[in-house]
Amino acid sequence: MRLAFIIGGGADGLAVAEWLSCLACPRGFEVDLLDLQAAGLPEACSHEVPTPPAVQDLVPWLAAADAFVVVIPECFPMSLADWCAPQWRARPAAFAGRQDATKAAGALRPFFATTVAEVIRYGRPRSADRVLSLLRREN
Repeated sequence: MRLAFIIGGGADGLAVAEWLSCLACPRGFEVDLLDLQAAGLPEACSHEVPTPPAVQDLVPWLAAADAFVVVIPECFPMSLADWCAPQWRARPAAFAGRQDATKAAGALRPFFATTVAEVIRYGRPRSADRVLSLLRREN
């Protein structure tokens, strides 16, 4: 099962994604880390213009994923949620973050057809184990 970690940006997001990927790999997940800050996404989505190259580059990675873990920083590029809506549909997703990422997760939930878990808190392996099991079961 391919699990894509969508990292909203920053060192904190990368640390959370690396920690979770270390838990996911031994459980049989194939992991992709997608750093949105490095991708240079546009700030706003406009369906009146062609899809930007940065988004086009991410689409195959998103399309190949069986499930997603969205690592939420303080600011998540909402344009990605708009541009890539077809890739999110019908795939399980969870959210991960360091502190209180619940508000950001709430803003992102409508973009995903199914979400299987609440926010995974960094450094809490029991929570991560439970969510990884749910992601596998949903697929």
